Amino acid sequence: MVEAECSCGAVTVGIEALPAFINDCNCSLCRKSGGAWGYFTASQVRVDGETSIFMRSDKDQPAVQIHVCPHCHTTTHWTLTEDFQAKAPDPGATGVNMRLFASDALIGVEIRFPDGAAWSGEGDYGYRRPPFVVTTDVQL
Repeated sequence: MVEAECSCGAVTVGIEALPAFINDCNCSLCRKSGGAWGYFTASQVRVDGETSIFMRSDKDQPAVQIHVCPHCHTTTHWTLTEDFQAKAPDPGATGVNMRLFASDALIGVEIRFPDGAAWSGEGDYGYRRPPFVVTTDVQL
């Protein structure tokens, strides 16, 4: 189990293994929440501590609810909204903010840069730059 915590230490997130990749998306939600997401099933993620939930209001049916520490307001993870779970290919999908983890814990993980700001919400999205792999010299 690899663990990280919010800025004040009130919320701890544990993952069974590193993700296959991390998406550093530039959509308004990801950019403003400060998230760089690793994707997991719900059973692969352990969250200890209370979180507050934010759901965007600019979408009729938001897909995710963002979890933050109620004390320091660090974004910790997201879960699918109840409405979206029925439509999702993986109803237990959870995104963990990989910026919580020390860079040296992420060595070898690929960082991808989806262009969420230009994505319509349907079909595949494009990328705004080529991916890179985290090393001791190149970090998230």
